[in-house]
Amino acid sequence: MKRYVYTLAFFCMLCFGWMLNPLTVHAEIASDRAFDGAVWEKIIEDDIEVSEGVVQSMCVTDYYIIMMENVAEDGTTPDIIKAYYRYDHDENGQPVERYSLAKRVQDMCYEHCNGMAFNPNTREIVVALYTSYNAENRGCVFLLDADTLEFKGRLKITDDYNILGIGYDQAEDCYYIQTNADGGYQFKILNNEFQVTEDLGDLDSQFQIIDDYGTMEGYSKGTNFQDLCVSGDYIINLPLTLNMGIGDYINMYSISRRVMVSDTQMNFNFEGVSADEPESICELEPGLFAVTVTQSYADGRRTVAVYKTMVPYNFPAADIQKSTEPISEDVSTPEIVASEKQENQHVISTPVKQKMSSLAKLKSKIKLPSVKQVLKVMLLLMVAIVIFLAFYMRLIAIRRERQRKLEKARRERKAIREIYED
Repeated sequence: MKRYVYTLAFFCMLCFGWMLNPLTVHAEIASDRAFDGAVWEKIIEDDIEVSEGVVQSMCVTDYYIIMMENVAEDGTTPDIIKAYYRYDHDENGQPVERYSLAKRVQDMCYEHCNGMAFNPNTREIVVALYTSYNAENRGCVFLLDADTLEFKGRLKITDDYNILGIGYDQAEDCYYIQTNADGGYQFKILNNEFQVTEDLGDLDSQFQIIDDYGTMEGYSKGTNFQDLCVSGDYIINLPLTLNMGIGDYINMYSISRRVMVSDTQMNFNFEGVSADEPESICELEPGLFAVTVTQSYADGRRTVAVYKTMVPYNFPAADIQKSTEPISEDVSTPEIVASEKQENQHVISTPVKQKMSSLAKLKSKIKLPSVKQVLKVMLLLMVAIVIFLAFYMRLIAIRRERQRKLEKARRERKAIREIYED
């Protein structure tokens, strides 16, 4: 009996621990076709400073949207890095104009600077060069300080190819890259085992290739690729379709399935734009993505614009309950684009909507216990019962021990009396 009680108690403790630390459900993009029907909203537009310049890459840090303008394709001319405020306040809490220019740095040539990724752990921005006009830059990425935007060092990954795009996965603390044509446009995962020192020292081979995640060659539209980002199980990148006359596309690639799952045409609803080229993509918030686009107008003006959109996203209920602040980016869910399969959908009339709203309000006032709450009460009761049974069994054991000792003493006294009587 005692063994069964203790076993039950152990089981209840495990259940109680599970209740306090439920299984983690990761937030993630809702589907392979999350970008279908996405509504893109322009949040930044700025003039390109140099006549031949192109803003090639973008990433987001804690308080800034960072963009890099490739000034010249020569390997020597310093490129322009600009930081724009993400919010209506800076890192010190001071009010600012949201999306206005905050910082500008021009001190280093980053080759073609085709991709960027921010690592919040090291406070570094990793730049994928794509080109190697300087031979020593082949297969390298450049590191710059995310706070000052100043160059920190160069890191050699390989001599076999250059790197088109790069994204950082904070959950796994790793980088995803896409190679250029020399590497077959393959995706690769890189770990981050190096320890950053003040002078950085010799960083050769400190990024190590863990695995090869396949290729998009032969599947994606376009003639090349732009930058990429990583969100959960997806690598999201932009194919180069400039001058092809087929529009702009965004690709989604499943890491676990190792296959491209969608290529969706993007509609930015341009006004007066005669030519455009999406260059880079990053995730501002969970489910909130931004794309930087080079734009040419009929009057000859050239600008860079940033468009954002919110895609369908699965948030764990626990995360929603714990959240005390609304999402920092004020965008609404994209409009639902009707399809042929939606032709038979019924339209709910206003009176019915009002009735449904009243029912919803009434339902909200009736607070029924959730399944988790019921389970919690039941487990607490079981734990209480087990504790009581364990205490009761211990009490019985003590009483039995006392009875055994009294009986032993009685027998000993009886034996002594029998000895004296003899």
